[in-house]
Amino acid sequence: MTEPILLTDEQMREFIVNGYLVFEPTVPEGTHETCYRKLNEIIDTELNPGNNILPRVPEMRHILNSPEVHGALISVLGPDYLEHPHRYCHPRKPAEEPVSEEEAYAGMLKGSHQDGYTPMGHPRQHYLRYARIMYYPQDSPVELGPTHVIPGTQFNRGLTDEDRARNMPVAGRAGTVSLTHFDIGHAAGVNRLSRYRHMIKFLYLRGAEPMAPSWDCKSSDWQKPQEITAPYDLELAWSHGWDWLCGKRDRYVSVAKATGDVSELVGRLEPGVQLEQRLQAAQALAGFGEAAAAAVPSLVECLGTDHQAMRVAATYALGALGEPAIEPLLEALRRAGREAAEHEVPPAWNEGAINMEDAAQALAALGGLAVEAVCGLLTDESEWTRINAAFALGEMDSHAASAVPALVARLEDPSHRVVRTTIDALGSIAKDVPLDALGQMLQADHPDWHDEASRNWVPRDQVRTNAATVCARLGVAAAPLEGKLFEALDDSCGHVSLFALNALQRIGSPTAMRVAMDYLYSQRWDASIDGQRQF
Repeated sequence: MTEPILLTDEQMREFIVNGYLVFEPTVPEGTHETCYRKLNEIIDTELNPGNNILPRVPEMRHILNSPEVHGALISVLGPDYLEHPHRYCHPRKPAEEPVSEEEAYAGMLKGSHQDGYTPMGHPRQHYLRYARIMYYPQDSPVELGPTHVIPGTQFNRGLTDEDRARNMPVAGRAGTVSLTHFDIGHAAGVNRLSRYRHMIKFLYLRGAEPMAPSWDCKSSDWQKPQEITAPYDLELAWSHGWDWLCGKRDRYVSVAKATGDVSELVGRLEPGVQLEQRLQAAQALAGFGEAAAAAVPSLVECLGTDHQAMRVAATYALGALGEPAIEPLLEALRRAGREAAEHEVPPAWNEGAINMEDAAQALAALGGLAVEAVCGLLTDESEWTRINAAFALGEMDSHAASAVPALVARLEDPSHRVVRTTIDALGSIAKDVPLDALGQMLQADHPDWHDEASRNWVPRDQVRTNAATVCARLGVAAAPLEGKLFEALDDSCGHVSLFALNALQRIGSPTAMRVAMDYLYSQRWDASIDGQRQF
């Protein structure tokens, strides 16, 4: 593998703001033609291989291992990023009859969506913890129906007609790759031509909390990128994400200094004021810190139901105001929990992707200042409140190390939703995680965890998958769990075994590597076998 080509400061800023980048990888000659031919044959004669698309078309490893793709993934997810087991080929068959430009546009709009996490729900996260690679093996003009992206929607809790109208085609030559924030809105175009269109999706996730820039960083100072396609100025959220990616312990280092009058800015938060002015006011208040305590009630009012952009601005403004924001945000989570308790399943919990409360995102942005207070919600009578509390603590990363004992206690929670969120949180905090408790989660079971929830999966599968993922993230620190990871290779859920395999690879001991290689040899695929050649 050649040296990775890391993203520049400008490219990173673009990615944080817009949610996507487009580039072409350097690969051996003929790679794209071979991939395209094989994909055509597969789609013509077989069921879609789904997660098995890479061993069916192994030449695509050249794209994933190219210096550009490898470097981009290191840049946004860190050098120890993990490859997710889910990958998928999204074909668009040749057009059988003429399709007008207007019909194609309407079809694209109708298909606009944010991806769900596979195969069961996972919280949408503002921080860059998941990313997606989309690869096109063929020339993809707009008429062939390439994927369209909706810039700036990575913070959204759903798409509106306003969002859909901003779709932009990712057209390009054979070999074009787009790197996207996992939660960005997008849509497949409509194929109007007489040949196949393929887009192959690969998912990746962050292995560890960022401690320093992992791109080709020349300056850790925040500034807006030159190319902005996001529709609203959310610089407070952008700079906050930049500071996190730079490994700064204070995620508000880049907040603009206080200007203006607090009472006048609070007045501009009223719903009747023009949206752009409200956004500016919310973000300006962040510079005052605790001195803008009078703004807390108005900012909390913006959460949950306001315009998507306004909710994001208010979320990060509250995070910047410090102590005065904590109790109102806790009460917002208690209130959300009481409302959710009226339903059998929390309405916001969707086995595809879960939208956490804006108040939980704001508490996460507060960081270490809010850890003790949020821990108090882990024993709330509301399942939904406990879920949001665990999520918020996980988003604080190592700032929430003192919360580990309280989180470990929640592994006994009867709710698989609480348990799943808690395991994820422990993986993000990644400090002082008791390995015996984590090992038990690799084999966890509960009488209520066997009802099918999504795509033939049951909650037990996702609990164990989350546990195996944490083991992979911990790497060498998970070495005492080698024995349980060996057993996890035979788990009936393929995601569990693959993350367990990744954990063993990262542990890297002689026994771990021998078991991992034995497993891979048993799974070996001979790509030369076909109907005429059996050996």
